[in-house]
Amino acid sequence: MGVTVHVGTAIQEAQEYQLVTGDGEVIETDLNVWAAGIKAPPFLTELGLSTNKRNQINVKQTLQSVDDPHIFAMGDCACCPQGDNATVPPRAQAAHQQAKLLAKNLEHCLEKKPLREFHYRDHGSLVSLARYDAVGNLMRSSASRGLFLEGWLARQAYASLYRMHQLSIHGAPKTGLAWLVDKLNRYLKPRMKLH
Repeated sequence: MGVTVHVGTAIQEAQEYQLVTGDGEVIETDLNVWAAGIKAPPFLTELGLSTNKRNQINVKQTLQSVDDPHIFAMGDCACCPQGDNATVPPRAQAAHQQAKLLAKNLEHCLEKKPLREFHYRDHGSLVSLARYDAVGNLMRSSASRGLFLEGWLARQAYASLYRMHQLSIHGAPKTGLAWLVDKLNRYLKPRMKLH
């Protein structure tokens, strides 16, 4: 198949049919796939709070900074412990789960109630492959490998997840309107732009 994997290689520049590494090496390609790590913004290291090598603020399971209990962090900017010396992965579903807990914990702070601890639940992953396809692995339980999805079913699951995300941000009326506009555009817009 002709696949070459370069691990730990910094890419300086990506061009249409080649990559230029940090060392100046030019790699000829037919298809580029880049999988890079998540790094939080550098300004987080300047706040006087302890951070990890990815610039994430070190937090307790309550999402409070380990340095100041009045400062909370979540999502990609937080390094949250998760048993056995592991940390919560910087993924959208983790941030969504953390946002719900953080809202509750802020209420608890105001009401002088004990804070809850964050426990990440991996529900699997869905990846959109262009407009018409997707693949995914949905978790059934922590002991099983999950259910692998591909094709039409994976695409429907991805679309459903996308609409649920829109619904949580914009509410039902705007999400319904966005869905209707998307359906209409499927029939009204040309499939290819000629200019």
